[in-house]
Amino acid sequence: MGRADAGRASRRSRGDPTQLLHAGLDALSFGFAVFDQDLLLITSNKAFRKLRGYPAALCKPGTEIIELYRFNAARGDYGPGNVEAHAKSRLARVRRGHKHELEYELATGRILNIQYGPISHGGLLMTYADITERKRAEQEVANKEAQLRVAMDNMPGALVYTDEDLKVVVHNDRFADMYPVPRKLLRTGRPYTDFLRYLAENGYYGEGDVEALVAERVESLRNPSDKTFEDHTPDGHVHEVYRRRAAGGGTVTVITDITALKQAERDLIAAKQRAEEANRLATEQNQMLQSLSSKLSKYLSPQLYKSIFAGEKSVEVASQRKKLTIFFSDIAGFTETTDLLESEELTGLLNHYLTEMSSIALAHGATVDKFIGDAIMLFFGDPQTQGAKEDAVACVKMAVAMQHRMRDLQAEWRARGQEHVFQLRVGINTGYCTVGNFGSDDRVDYTIIGNEVNLAARLQAHADLGGILLAHETYALVKDKILAEETGTITVKGFPRPVRTYRVVGLYEDAAVQERVIRCERDGLSLVIDRTKLTKKGKAEAIKALEGAVAALKK
Repeated sequence: MGRADAGRASRRSRGDPTQLLHAGLDALSFGFAVFDQDLLLITSNKAFRKLRGYPAALCKPGTEIIELYRFNAARGDYGPGNVEAHAKSRLARVRRGHKHELEYELATGRILNIQYGPISHGGLLMTYADITERKRAEQEVANKEAQLRVAMDNMPGALVYTDEDLKVVVHNDRFADMYPVPRKLLRTGRPYTDFLRYLAENGYYGEGDVEALVAERVESLRNPSDKTFEDHTPDGHVHEVYRRRAAGGGTVTVITDITALKQAERDLIAAKQRAEEANRLATEQNQMLQSLSSKLSKYLSPQLYKSIFAGEKSVEVASQRKKLTIFFSDIAGFTETTDLLESEELTGLLNHYLTEMSSIALAHGATVDKFIGDAIMLFFGDPQTQGAKEDAVACVKMAVAMQHRMRDLQAEWRARGQEHVFQLRVGINTGYCTVGNFGSDDRVDYTIIGNEVNLAARLQAHADLGGILLAHETYALVKDKILAEETGTITVKGFPRPVRTYRVVGLYEDAAVQERVIRCERDGLSLVIDRTKLTKKGKAEAIKALEGAVAALKK
């Protein structure tokens, strides 16, 4: 084999240079195309076709450049208008032989840098580069610079950044406004010491050697203490200066005009002294009002007291109709008992009784209307209500609790040698009453009036000693919670028909009542059996009736 043959074999083993050249060009990230002097395509790489979205058939050698322009115009790259006019316009620009560069945004949002121009020996070179990421980075930097400038210019204080050589790098507008110095002293790259010297020469740092005053500031720039200090300007302003070392070297100085703050501090001290004096006087007045309020509260029911002081109720003469449950209690034979007791003994006994009964009333949510000697008048339903039924139940439960407490008190009084003890009678009625403030513009009384109030008082008079007597409407509201026995009727003035009455036996929840009564309440079922009222014959009839009911339910 000769040398020529050996060389050809060696080149074949290394690959065809033309193929290697095309492979290398196709590996480039930017696109390019070469056209001859007649603007016919000689060659192009893959990136050229991909970036512009050209079909492979359009990028074959020999393709006229105007065909590429027609393709672009047809798909709308150049906007609306005649396709051929667009293509010829761009062909004319290329033929002028000048270098041209432009940026073009694709429909996908990608941005291309397009450059074309003549090459030696005639012909044209056209390149496409995707600069999307670069443009985004540039925009991001520009945005951040703009944001930084906005932030700096909107700072309440002045800011200046100096480098390691104590030269001005950047400052905000507030800094320039705060110091009336020649603007050339604040230009980027200007020694900051020139600025400091100007201030020292113009009295900004007070009396003293100018160079010494500048040296003091320079030292704080080179070795910032992270602590603030104050400068007093010739025109009376006070500046707070703070310096710290920047992470990238140099020093950041922040200066705040605290003149107004200093004046505010002086004003605040004076105002604080005035406020302390006013507070002392207000405290004395509040203590007086609290004392008065506490005393007044003893003359009003807690509900009424809270409503008035919370602004929920006015103290003007006014009233309204509401459904209430009224309670009357009285001590039987009180007049006779008073004749048998000394005045001091009677007063202590009566106050003890009224205190105990009031505590029970308030615990159950009653509104205390008044004490009439030994009598107590209460009501439920105003100024606060839980509804007519719950108000009635609360009232009867309160009355039962009072009678239980009375039995305990009687034992206590007897144990102390009190021979004559109180016996309590209670009457309860439910109905519509007029409730509100009655009286004159100078003095009012919060109370209730009406026939239903009179009926409650009459029921009390007919109650047994230690007993509780209910009107029919109250009984109808509480019968599922309270065991009561009908006692007949009473005639009351103002009521056209006799009033049915019921004696309270106890609460269904009480153990004594549970032993006496068999009771079951369900939807569609109401069963109450009072075993004490059943005779032997009655029990047999009850059993027979229950067995009949069971048999009927099983069908």
